[in-house]
Amino acid sequence: MDFKNNQWMKNALFLLLFISTIAVGSAQALPRNGWFGARMAANESTENNPASGLKIIEVVGGTALKNKLQAGDILVRFNNATVTNMASLVSELGKTHEGDRVPIELVRVDQKLAMKIDIVGRAREKDQNSTVIYDRVAFKGGYLSVIINKPNGSGKFPALLFIPGYTCSSIDGLTPDHPYGHIVQAFSEAGFVVVRVEKSGLGDSQNTPDCSSTTLLDEVESFQAGLSKLQSLAYVDTEKICLFGHSMGGVIAPALAAKNNIRGTIVYGTTAKSWFEYQLEMNRLQLKLAKTPPLEYEQLCRKQGEIAHAYFIENKSLKDIAANPAFAEILKTDWQYDGKNMIFERNEAYWRQIQDYPVLENWKNTTGKVLVLFGESDFQAFSKADHEQIVYTVNHYHPNAATLICFPETDHYLAKSGSMQQAYDLFSQGKIQELFNLFNPLVTQKSVEWAKKILEP
Repeated sequence: MDFKNNQWMKNALFLLLFISTIAVGSAQALPRNGWFGARMAANESTENNPASGLKIIEVVGGTALKNKLQAGDILVRFNNATVTNMASLVSELGKTHEGDRVPIELVRVDQKLAMKIDIVGRAREKDQNSTVIYDRVAFKGGYLSVIINKPNGSGKFPALLFIPGYTCSSIDGLTPDHPYGHIVQAFSEAGFVVVRVEKSGLGDSQNTPDCSSTTLLDEVESFQAGLSKLQSLAYVDTEKICLFGHSMGGVIAPALAAKNNIRGTIVYGTTAKSWFEYQLEMNRLQLKLAKTPPLEYEQLCRKQGEIAHAYFIENKSLKDIAANPAFAEILKTDWQYDGKNMIFERNEAYWRQIQDYPVLENWKNTTGKVLVLFGESDFQAFSKADHEQIVYTVNHYHPNAATLICFPETDHYLAKSGSMQQAYDLFSQGKIQELFNLFNPLVTQKSVEWAKKILEP
Protein backbone atom coordinates (compact mmCIF):
# COMPACT_ATOMS: atom_id res chain seq x y z
CA MET A 1 0.00 0.00 0.00
CA ASP A 2 3.09 2.18 0.40
CA PHE A 3 1.68 4.64 2.96
CA LYS A 4 4.43 6.37 4.88
CA ASN A 5 4.41 7.71 8.42
CA ASN A 6 4.94 11.43 8.88
CA GLN A 7 8.55 11.21 10.09
CA TRP A 8 9.45 9.15 7.05
CA MET A 9 7.75 11.66 4.76
CA LYS A 10 9.87 14.45 6.24
CA ASN A 11 13.08 12.54 5.60
CA ALA A 12 12.19 10.80 2.34
CA LEU A 13 14.52 10.95 -0.60
CA PHE A 14 12.43 10.90 -3.74
CA LEU A 15 14.09 9.07 -6.57
CA LEU A 16 14.03 10.32 -10.11
CA LEU A 17 16.49 7.71 -11.24
CA PHE A 18 15.95 5.80 -14.43
CA ILE A 19 19.30 4.06 -14.90
CA SER A 20 19.29 1.57 -17.75
CA THR A 21 20.87 0.77 -21.10
CA ILE A 22 19.85 0.70 -24.73
CA ALA A 23 17.04 -1.64 -25.74
CA VAL A 24 17.59 -4.10 -28.52
CA GLY A 25 14.16 -3.95 -30.08
CA SER A 26 11.27 -1.52 -30.61
CA ALA A 27 7.84 -1.49 -32.21
CA GLN A 28 5.91 1.78 -32.43
CA ALA A 29 8.12 3.14 -29.66
CA LEU A 30 7.12 6.56 -28.36
CA PRO A 31 9.64 9.44 -28.13
CA ARG A 32 11.71 9.36 -24.96
CA ASN A 33 10.57 11.71 -22.23
CA GLY A 34 12.99 13.65 -20.07
CA TRP A 35 15.14 12.03 -17.40
CA PHE A 36 16.06 14.45 -14.63
CA GLY A 37 18.76 12.22 -13.16
CA ALA A 38 18.92 13.25 -9.52
CA ARG A 39 17.91 12.16 -6.05
CA MET A 40 15.70 14.87 -4.64
CA ALA A 41 13.88 15.73 -1.42
CA ALA A 42 11.25 18.29 -0.54
CA ASN A 43 12.97 21.43 0.76
CA GLU A 44 11.56 22.69 4.03
CA SER A 45 11.84 26.47 4.03
CA THR A 46 13.63 28.14 6.93
CA GLU A 47 14.38 31.74 7.89
CA ASN A 48 17.82 31.45 6.30
CA ASN A 49 16.57 29.45 3.33
CA PRO A 50 12.97 30.39 2.49
CA ALA A 51 12.91 28.69 -0.92
CA SER A 52 10.34 25.93 -1.28
CA GLY A 53 10.71 23.32 -3.98
CA LEU A 54 12.82 20.21 -4.49
CA LYS A 55 16.38 20.05 -3.21
CA ILE A 56 18.92 18.04 -5.21
CA ILE A 57 20.59 15.51 -2.92
CA GLU A 58 22.75 13.82 -5.53
CA VAL A 59 23.27 14.25 -9.28
CA VAL A 60 23.53 10.88 -10.99
CA GLY A 61 23.13 11.59 -14.70
CA GLY A 62 20.64 12.70 -17.32
CA THR A 63 19.44 16.28 -17.53
CA ALA A 64 20.91 17.29 -14.17
CA LEU A 65 24.41 16.11 -15.11
CA LYS A 66 24.40 17.52 -18.64
CA ASN A 67 23.39 20.95 -17.40
CA LYS A 68 25.82 20.93 -14.44
CA LEU A 69 23.17 21.16 -11.73
CA GLN A 70 24.61 20.65 -8.26
CA ALA A 71 23.79 18.91 -5.02
CA GLY A 72 22.18 21.52 -2.81
CA ASP A 73 20.41 23.32 -5.66
CA ILE A 74 16.74 23.95 -4.90
CA LEU A 75 14.55 23.63 -7.99
CA VAL A 76 11.62 26.04 -7.70
CA ARG A 77 10.33 26.25 -11.30
CA PHE A 78 10.57 23.84 -14.22
CA ASN A 79 9.17 24.42 -17.70
CA ASN A 80 7.34 27.57 -16.50
CA ALA A 81 5.55 25.65 -13.73
CA THR A 82 6.08 25.95 -9.98
CA VAL A 83 7.72 22.88 -8.44
CA THR A 84 5.86 22.15 -5.22
CA ASN A 85 6.52 18.43 -4.85
CA MET A 86 7.75 15.42 -6.78
CA ALA A 87 4.38 14.94 -8.51
CA SER A 88 4.55 18.44 -9.98
CA LEU A 89 8.03 17.82 -11.40
CA VAL A 90 7.08 14.41 -12.79
CA SER A 91 4.05 16.00 -14.45
CA GLU A 92 6.17 18.63 -16.20
CA LEU A 93 8.90 16.14 -17.14
CA GLY A 94 6.20 14.10 -18.85
CA LYS A 95 5.63 17.03 -21.21
CA THR A 96 9.28 17.13 -22.32
CA HIS A 97 11.22 15.00 -24.77
CA GLU A 98 14.89 14.40 -25.41
CA GLY A 99 16.42 17.43 -27.14
CA ASP A 100 13.92 19.97 -25.79
CA ARG A 101 15.21 23.14 -24.17
CA VAL A 102 13.17 24.37 -21.20
CA PRO A 103 13.42 27.21 -18.67
CA ILE A 104 14.07 26.53 -15.00
CA GLU A 105 14.56 28.59 -11.86
CA LEU A 106 16.61 27.43 -8.90
CA VAL A 107 18.29 28.67 -5.75
CA ARG A 108 22.01 27.92 -5.41
CA VAL A 109 23.33 28.85 -1.98
CA ASP A 110 21.66 32.29 -1.60
CA GLN A 111 21.50 33.16 -5.27
CA LYS A 112 18.41 32.87 -7.47
CA LEU A 113 19.23 31.63 -10.95
CA ALA A 114 17.12 31.48 -14.11
CA MET A 115 18.41 29.46 -17.05
CA LYS A 116 17.44 27.21 -19.92
CA ILE A 117 18.51 23.59 -19.83
CA ASP A 118 18.74 20.82 -22.42
CA ILE A 119 16.55 17.80 -21.73
CA VAL A 120 18.21 14.39 -21.78
CA GLY A 121 16.06 11.35 -22.51
CA ARG A 122 16.17 8.21 -20.43
CA ALA A 123 18.14 5.29 -21.81
CA ARG A 124 16.16 2.19 -22.73
CA GLU A 125 16.43 -1.12 -20.93
CA LYS A 126 18.50 -4.05 -22.12
CA ASP A 127 18.35 -7.67 -21.02
CA GLN A 128 20.67 -10.56 -21.88
CA ASN A 129 17.92 -13.17 -21.72
CA SER A 130 15.25 -11.39 -23.74
CA THR A 131 14.57 -8.73 -26.33
CA VAL A 132 13.28 -5.53 -24.73
CA ILE A 133 10.62 -4.00 -26.95
CA TYR A 134 9.18 -0.52 -26.47
CA ASP A 135 5.64 -0.28 -27.81
CA ARG A 136 2.42 1.62 -27.16
CA VAL A 137 -1.30 1.15 -26.66
CA ALA A 138 -4.12 3.66 -27.22
CA PHE A 139 -5.70 5.20 -24.10
CA LYS A 140 -8.02 8.21 -23.68
CA GLY A 141 -7.00 9.95 -26.90
CA GLY A 142 -3.28 9.29 -26.50
CA TYR A 143 -0.89 6.41 -25.97
CA LEU A 144 0.43 4.56 -22.94
CA SER A 145 4.00 3.34 -23.13
CA VAL A 146 4.33 -0.46 -23.11
CA ILE A 147 7.54 -2.32 -22.27
CA ILE A 148 7.83 -5.95 -23.32
CA ASN A 149 10.46 -8.51 -22.39
CA LYS A 150 10.23 -11.15 -25.13
CA PRO A 151 12.20 -14.39 -24.65
CA ASN A 152 14.83 -15.15 -27.25
CA GLY A 153 13.74 -17.72 -29.81
CA SER A 154 10.67 -18.30 -31.92
CA GLY A 155 7.18 -19.66 -31.39
CA LYS A 156 4.49 -18.72 -28.90
CA PHE A 157 5.28 -18.12 -25.24
CA PRO A 158 3.29 -17.94 -22.01
CA ALA A 159 2.89 -14.35 -20.82
CA LEU A 160 2.65 -12.27 -17.66
CA LEU A 161 1.14 -8.81 -17.20
CA PHE A 162 2.72 -7.05 -14.22
CA ILE A 163 0.58 -4.55 -12.26
CA PRO A 164 2.41 -2.32 -9.72
CA GLY A 165 1.26 -0.45 -6.61
CA TYR A 166 -0.71 2.78 -6.25
CA THR A 167 1.97 5.44 -6.60
CA CYS A 168 2.42 7.53 -9.74
CA SER A 169 5.83 6.03 -10.47
CA SER A 170 7.26 4.92 -13.81
CA ILE A 171 8.04 1.23 -14.28
CA ASP A 172 10.59 1.98 -17.01
CA GLY A 173 14.31 1.62 -16.36
CA LEU A 174 13.99 -0.80 -13.46
CA THR A 175 17.38 -1.51 -11.94
CA PRO A 176 18.29 -5.20 -11.42
CA ASP A 177 18.00 -4.85 -7.63
CA HIS A 178 14.54 -3.24 -7.71
CA PRO A 179 11.88 -5.69 -6.45
CA TYR A 180 9.86 -5.14 -9.61
CA GLY A 181 13.00 -5.75 -11.64
CA HIS A 182 13.40 -9.10 -9.87
CA ILE A 183 9.85 -10.08 -10.82
CA VAL A 184 10.32 -9.14 -14.47
CA GLN A 185 13.68 -10.91 -14.63
CA ALA A 186 12.46 -14.11 -12.96
CA PHE A 187 9.54 -14.61 -15.33
CA SER A 188 11.56 -13.55 -18.36
CA GLU A 189 14.28 -16.09 -17.54
CA ALA A 190 11.55 -18.72 -17.14
CA GLY A 191 10.44 -18.18 -20.74
CA PHE A 192 7.51 -15.81 -20.20
CA VAL A 193 6.74 -12.74 -22.25
CA VAL A 194 6.55 -10.06 -19.55
CA VAL A 195 4.50 -6.93 -20.27
CA ARG A 196 4.53 -3.68 -18.30
CA VAL A 197 2.26 -0.76 -19.17
CA GLU A 198 2.91 2.72 -17.82
CA LYS A 199 0.16 4.46 -15.91
CA SER A 200 -1.45 7.43 -17.61
CA GLY A 201 0.93 10.34 -18.03
CA LEU A 202 4.01 8.41 -16.89
CA GLY A 203 7.15 7.31 -18.68
CA ASP A 204 6.91 7.93 -22.41
CA SER A 205 3.11 7.94 -22.41
CA GLN A 206 1.87 10.56 -24.84
CA ASN A 207 -1.18 12.86 -24.63
CA THR A 208 -2.75 10.97 -21.74
CA PRO A 209 -4.08 12.54 -18.51
CA ASP A 210 -1.66 13.19 -15.65
CA CYS A 211 -1.49 10.18 -13.37
CA SER A 212 -2.42 12.37 -10.41
CA SER A 213 -5.73 13.28 -12.07
CA THR A 214 -6.79 9.69 -12.77
CA THR A 215 -8.99 7.45 -10.64
CA LEU A 216 -8.91 3.78 -9.72
CA LEU A 217 -11.39 3.01 -12.51
CA ASP A 218 -9.13 4.83 -14.97
CA GLU A 219 -6.24 2.62 -13.87
CA VAL A 220 -8.29 -0.54 -14.27
CA GLU A 221 -9.08 0.66 -17.79
CA SER A 222 -5.42 1.37 -18.52
CA PHE A 223 -4.28 -2.07 -17.38
CA GLN A 224 -7.09 -3.63 -19.40
CA ALA A 225 -5.61 -1.80 -22.39
CA GLY A 226 -2.24 -3.27 -21.48
CA LEU A 227 -3.74 -6.74 -21.23
CA SER A 228 -5.41 -6.33 -24.62
CA LYS A 229 -2.04 -5.33 -26.05
CA LEU A 230 -0.47 -8.46 -24.56
CA GLN A 231 -3.23 -10.63 -26.02
CA SER A 232 -2.62 -9.14 -29.47
CA LEU A 233 1.06 -10.06 -29.62
CA ALA A 234 1.71 -12.73 -32.26
CA TYR A 235 4.28 -14.48 -30.08
CA VAL A 236 1.99 -14.86 -27.04
CA ASP A 237 0.07 -18.07 -26.32
CA THR A 238 -3.24 -16.48 -25.36
CA GLU A 239 -4.30 -19.63 -23.52
CA LYS A 240 -1.37 -19.20 -21.11
CA ILE A 241 -1.68 -15.71 -19.63
CA CYS A 242 -1.01 -14.84 -15.99
CA LEU A 243 -1.23 -11.63 -13.95
CA PHE A 244 1.00 -10.46 -11.10
CA GLY A 245 -0.35 -7.64 -8.93
CA HIS A 246 1.69 -6.06 -6.16
CA SER A 247 0.05 -3.98 -3.43
CA MET A 248 -2.76 -1.99 -5.09
CA GLY A 249 -2.03 -4.07 -8.17
CA GLY A 250 -3.53 -6.88 -6.11
CA VAL A 251 -6.85 -5.00 -6.19
CA ILE A 252 -6.69 -4.36 -9.94
CA ALA A 253 -5.55 -7.87 -10.94
CA PRO A 254 -8.78 -9.67 -9.89
CA ALA A 255 -10.83 -7.01 -11.72
CA LEU A 256 -9.05 -8.05 -14.93
CA ALA A 257 -9.13 -11.75 -14.11
CA ALA A 258 -12.90 -11.57 -13.58
CA LYS A 259 -13.50 -10.42 -17.16
CA ASN A 260 -10.73 -12.07 -19.20
CA ASN A 261 -9.36 -15.50 -19.99
CA ILE A 262 -6.65 -15.56 -17.33
CA ARG A 263 -5.09 -18.88 -16.35
CA GLY A 264 -3.39 -17.64 -13.21
CA THR A 265 -3.44 -14.58 -10.94
CA ILE A 266 -0.68 -13.87 -8.43
CA VAL A 267 -0.94 -11.12 -5.82
CA TYR A 268 1.49 -9.99 -3.14
CA GLY A 269 0.88 -7.62 -0.24
CA THR A 270 -2.70 -6.53 -0.87
CA THR A 271 -6.03 -6.13 0.93
CA ALA A 272 -9.53 -7.59 0.96
CA LYS A 273 -11.43 -5.28 3.32
CA SER A 274 -12.91 -1.81 2.88
CA TRP A 275 -10.39 1.01 2.72
CA PHE A 276 -11.96 2.60 5.80
CA GLU A 277 -11.19 -0.51 7.86
CA TYR A 278 -7.78 -0.97 6.29
CA GLN A 279 -6.62 2.56 7.02
CA LEU A 280 -7.74 2.46 10.66
CA GLU A 281 -5.85 -0.79 11.25
CA MET A 282 -2.80 0.48 9.37
CA ASN A 283 -2.68 3.66 11.46
CA ARG A 284 -2.76 1.72 14.71
CA LEU A 285 -0.03 -0.66 13.59
CA GLN A 286 2.34 1.96 12.20
CA LEU A 287 1.92 4.37 15.12
CA LYS A 288 2.82 1.51 17.44
CA LEU A 289 5.87 0.59 15.33
CA ALA A 290 6.88 4.27 15.48
CA LYS A 291 6.89 3.89 19.28
CA THR A 292 4.36 6.66 19.80
CA PRO A 293 3.77 7.30 23.55
CA PRO A 294 0.70 5.29 24.64
CA LEU A 295 -1.71 8.12 25.46
CA GLU A 296 -0.71 10.15 22.41
CA TYR A 297 -1.06 6.94 20.39
CA GLU A 298 -4.65 6.43 21.48
CA GLN A 299 -5.59 10.07 20.91
CA LEU A 300 -4.11 10.01 17.41
CA CYS A 301 -5.87 6.75 16.56
CA ARG A 302 -9.22 8.16 17.67
CA LYS A 303 -8.74 11.34 15.64
CA GLN A 304 -7.66 9.29 12.64
CA GLY A 305 -10.84 7.26 13.05
CA GLU A 306 -13.00 10.39 13.10
CA ILE A 307 -11.30 11.75 9.97
CA ALA A 308 -11.59 8.43 8.14
CA HIS A 309 -15.27 8.11 9.06
CA ALA A 310 -16.00 11.64 7.85
CA TYR A 311 -14.18 11.00 4.58
CA PHE A 312 -15.03 7.42 3.67
CA ILE A 313 -18.41 6.89 5.36
CA GLU A 314 -19.97 10.36 5.49
CA ASN A 315 -18.39 11.33 2.13
CA LYS A 316 -17.35 14.76 3.38
CA SER A 317 -14.89 16.69 1.23
CA LEU A 318 -11.30 17.08 2.34
CA LYS A 319 -11.75 20.85 2.51
CA ASP A 320 -14.72 20.49 4.86
CA ILE A 321 -12.82 18.07 7.09
CA ALA A 322 -9.73 20.31 7.12
CA ALA A 323 -11.90 23.22 8.26
CA ASN A 324 -11.96 21.54 11.67
CA PRO A 325 -8.81 22.76 13.47
CA ALA A 326 -8.55 19.44 15.31
CA PHE A 327 -8.13 17.62 12.00
CA ALA A 328 -6.26 20.09 9.78
CA GLU A 329 -2.72 19.24 10.93
CA ILE A 330 -3.29 15.48 10.86
CA LEU A 331 -4.63 15.73 7.32
CA LYS A 332 -1.59 17.71 6.27
CA THR A 333 1.06 15.56 7.94
CA ASP A 334 -0.35 12.03 8.12
CA TRP A 335 -2.67 12.07 5.09
CA GLN A 336 -0.30 14.21 2.98
CA TYR A 337 -3.21 16.56 2.18
CA ASP A 338 -2.18 19.27 -0.29
CA GLY A 339 -4.94 21.70 0.68
CA LYS A 340 -6.93 20.93 -2.47
CA ASN A 341 -8.01 17.41 -3.41
CA MET A 342 -4.93 15.20 -3.00
CA ILE A 343 -4.09 12.77 -0.19
CA PHE A 344 -1.30 10.20 -0.28
CA GLU A 345 -0.38 11.71 -3.67
CA ARG A 346 -3.65 10.60 -5.33
CA ASN A 347 -6.94 12.47 -5.73
CA GLU A 348 -10.14 12.24 -3.70
CA ALA A 349 -12.02 10.21 -6.32
CA TYR A 350 -9.27 7.59 -6.45
CA TRP A 351 -9.57 6.76 -2.75
CA ARG A 352 -13.37 6.94 -2.66
CA GLN A 353 -13.55 4.42 -5.51
CA ILE A 354 -11.27 2.05 -3.62
CA GLN A 355 -13.57 2.27 -0.61
CA ASP A 356 -16.51 1.17 -2.76
CA TYR A 357 -14.67 -1.27 -5.03
CA PRO A 358 -16.05 -4.85 -5.09
CA VAL A 359 -12.73 -6.58 -4.39
CA LEU A 360 -14.10 -9.88 -3.10
CA GLU A 361 -16.79 -9.99 -5.78
CA ASN A 362 -14.06 -9.76 -8.39
CA TRP A 363 -12.22 -12.61 -6.70
CA LYS A 364 -15.43 -14.62 -6.76
CA ASN A 365 -15.70 -14.09 -10.52
CA THR A 366 -12.17 -15.18 -11.38
CA THR A 367 -12.10 -18.49 -13.25
CA GLY A 368 -8.38 -19.30 -13.25
CA LYS A 369 -6.03 -20.40 -10.50
CA VAL A 370 -4.95 -17.94 -7.80
CA LEU A 371 -1.73 -17.62 -5.79
CA VAL A 372 -1.80 -15.28 -2.80
CA LEU A 373 1.58 -14.26 -1.35
CA PHE A 374 1.99 -12.70 2.09
CA GLY A 375 5.12 -11.27 3.70
CA GLU A 376 4.92 -11.73 7.45
CA SER A 377 6.91 -8.53 8.11
CA ASP A 378 4.82 -6.38 5.77
CA PHE A 379 3.68 -3.38 7.84
CA GLN A 380 1.86 -1.81 4.87
CA ALA A 381 -0.26 -4.72 3.62
CA PHE A 382 -0.07 -6.20 7.08
CA SER A 383 -3.18 -8.35 7.37
CA LYS A 384 -2.63 -12.08 7.01
CA ALA A 385 -6.38 -12.44 7.60
CA ASP A 386 -7.06 -10.42 4.44
CA HIS A 387 -4.85 -12.69 2.37
CA GLU A 388 -6.54 -15.72 3.91
CA GLN A 389 -9.92 -14.15 3.11
CA ILE A 390 -9.00 -13.93 -0.58
CA VAL A 391 -8.06 -17.62 -0.60
CA TYR A 392 -11.22 -18.54 1.31
CA THR A 393 -13.41 -16.55 -1.10
CA VAL A 394 -11.90 -18.03 -4.26
CA ASN A 395 -11.99 -21.58 -2.92
CA HIS A 396 -15.57 -21.18 -1.72
CA TYR A 397 -16.76 -20.51 -5.26
CA HIS A 398 -14.03 -22.45 -7.10
CA PRO A 399 -12.85 -25.34 -4.91
CA ASN A 400 -9.07 -25.83 -4.70
CA ALA A 401 -8.37 -22.92 -7.05
CA ALA A 402 -6.44 -20.69 -4.62
CA THR A 403 -3.24 -21.19 -2.64
CA LEU A 404 -1.60 -19.08 0.08
CA ILE A 405 2.16 -18.91 0.59
CA CYS A 406 3.61 -16.96 3.52
CA PHE A 407 7.18 -15.69 3.68
CA PRO A 408 8.68 -15.22 7.16
CA GLU A 409 10.61 -11.99 7.85
CA THR A 410 9.65 -10.61 4.42
CA ASP A 411 8.22 -7.12 3.92
CA HIS A 412 6.30 -5.09 1.34
CA TYR A 413 9.44 -4.62 -0.73
CA LEU A 414 9.87 -8.40 -1.02
CA ALA A 415 12.91 -7.95 1.23
CA LYS A 416 13.90 -10.40 3.94
CA SER A 417 14.36 -7.60 6.42
CA GLY A 418 13.77 -9.37 9.73
CA SER A 419 10.89 -8.69 12.08
CA MET A 420 8.12 -6.25 11.25
CA GLN A 421 9.78 -3.75 13.61
CA GLN A 422 13.12 -4.14 11.83
CA ALA A 423 11.45 -3.72 8.44
CA TYR A 424 9.66 -0.59 9.64
CA ASP A 425 12.85 0.90 11.07
CA LEU A 426 14.78 0.40 7.83
CA PHE A 427 11.96 1.97 5.82
CA SER A 428 11.37 4.91 8.17
CA GLN A 429 15.10 5.68 8.15
CA GLY A 430 15.03 5.89 4.37
CA LYS A 431 17.26 2.84 3.87
CA ILE A 432 15.51 1.79 0.67
CA GLN A 433 18.67 0.57 -1.03
CA GLU A 434 19.36 -1.69 1.94
CA LEU A 435 15.86 -3.13 1.55
CA PHE A 436 16.52 -3.72 -2.14
CA ASN A 437 19.72 -5.56 -1.21
CA LEU A 438 17.75 -7.87 1.09
CA PHE A 439 15.44 -9.17 -1.66
CA ASN A 440 13.98 -12.60 -0.84
CA PRO A 441 14.43 -14.77 -3.98
CA LEU A 442 11.92 -17.31 -2.67
CA VAL A 443 9.11 -14.90 -3.61
CA THR A 444 9.87 -15.02 -7.33
CA GLN A 445 11.02 -18.64 -7.22
CA LYS A 446 7.72 -19.86 -5.75
CA SER A 447 5.75 -17.59 -8.11
CA VAL A 448 7.45 -18.92 -11.23
CA GLU A 449 7.18 -22.55 -10.07
CA TRP A 450 3.45 -22.12 -9.44
CA ALA A 451 2.82 -20.37 -12.76
CA LYS A 452 4.64 -23.04 -14.76
CA LYS A 453 2.76 -25.79 -12.94
CA ILE A 454 -0.73 -24.37 -13.50
CA LEU A 455 0.05 -23.80 -17.19
CA GLU A 456 1.03 -27.42 -17.77
CA PRO A 457 -1.23 -29.26 -20.25
